[in-house]
Amino acid sequence: MINVDLLIKEGRTVGYEIRGHADFAEHGSDIVCSAVTILAYTCINTLDKYVTDVDFLDDGDILKLKTFEISKEVDVVFTYFETGIQTLLGNYSDYVKLNYKETWNDIKHRFTKIVKQEGSFFI
Repeated sequence: MINVDLLIKEGRTVGYEIRGHADFAEHGSDIVCSAVTILAYTCINTLDKYVTDVDFLDDGDILKLKTFEISKEVDVVFTYFETGIQTLLGNYSDYVKLNYKETWNDIKHRFTKIVKQEGSFFI
């Protein structure tokens, strides 16, 4: 099962943490994993156009994204991401779980930034 935690601070979504595997199909053919991955990377690549302070990590076991900036654009991007995950839940709730997790902006809890290449983040 894929667990998607939306990180909430003061009522606003500020990031996500994604763990696990859907096991809907064989590796490389799993449409549920592919859908979550494309939503996650679309979110980070879109945020990269609007904010300068974004932390992102993909170490193969977890995808983490957190921004320390608040704006209308950030809210829209995270609403898009959340709507995409909720849409998946409509047909694939046995493979994806959506959780809401309160968080805080503490320098000790920031993620390692991934290297950018040509303006976008890559898997």
